[in-house]
Amino acid sequence: MLFLNGPLVSRFADAVSFILMASFWALNYPLVKFAYAYETPMALLFFRILFAAVSSLIIFNRGIHIPRDLLTNLKILVFALLNLVLFMGFWFAGEATESSALSSIIIYSYPVITIALSSAFLKEKLSGLRIAGTAVGFVGLLFIFIQQLIIRPGIGLVFLVLAAVSWSVATVYFRKYLVHVGSMTVNTLQFIYALPFIVAFVVPFHMISISGLTPKFLAIMVYMGALSTAVAYWIYMRLYTKYSVSEISALFFAVPAISIVFSYFLLGEKNTIFTYFGFALIAAGIFLSSRKMNSTVSKSDAVTSDNS
Repeated sequence: MLFLNGPLVSRFADAVSFILMASFWALNYPLVKFAYAYETPMALLFFRILFAAVSSLIIFNRGIHIPRDLLTNLKILVFALLNLVLFMGFWFAGEATESSALSSIIIYSYPVITIALSSAFLKEKLSGLRIAGTAVGFVGLLFIFIQQLIIRPGIGLVFLVLAAVSWSVATVYFRKYLVHVGSMTVNTLQFIYALPFIVAFVVPFHMISISGLTPKFLAIMVYMGALSTAVAYWIYMRLYTKYSVSEISALFFAVPAISIVFSYFLLGEKNTIFTYFGFALIAAGIFLSSRKMNSTVSKSDAVTSDNS
């Protein structure tokens, strides 16, 4: 079962942390629709990372320890490019021309890609239950969005696939090279290192509209930067520090499922029998893939990762 091992307080904290992270990310779906009325997708990316950098410096100030060696900083830079610049850049560009349903399906093929990469590059052993659970969860994702699905082969579709691959590679890269650096440190520095690349792309092409910088838009960006990016990404790294990639990747199918719930209440989007069947499949997939989940770091490593 989920987060079954370890002290009671620790596993309860892990479960609550994941629920918070998934909820923060899921709420992005309806909020982005509101934000698009004011600014371009690339402007959203810029402000999201800007507010994430500022928020991380404030929230995690005491836990940030900047590495003194060049190699570690370069590794964090590569992670920032994969996890933020390329992932979000391709995602936002792709979603500008493709439907939200197709975008969600392709982006959240992430668990499928990550467990394949974890087996190939991290030598993680994949049980039959874990593979079956991931497959069932992905089928559930298809059912949730099946009635909204519109596929138009084009560059947007390519961008979305590249985004999913970039995010997946970033996860495996973090687990392989940065897991012991400290989640607060890596989380904060990735935003700082990514920001100049995003500015270099957004500003010269005049992708920010001054008239669009309304209080409502900025409030959405503060939420997305502080909670759904700075805090959520820290939780994401903390969990991947404590658990292997293949153990928890399937849990991420919960994010688009929760986003449908938020969209129902905030946007009035209607659900169908396909939606509820998809929910059931995702729940079954998560249950199967999370059986016999074990923490993969020692107690001392977990304490170090939580405080750095």
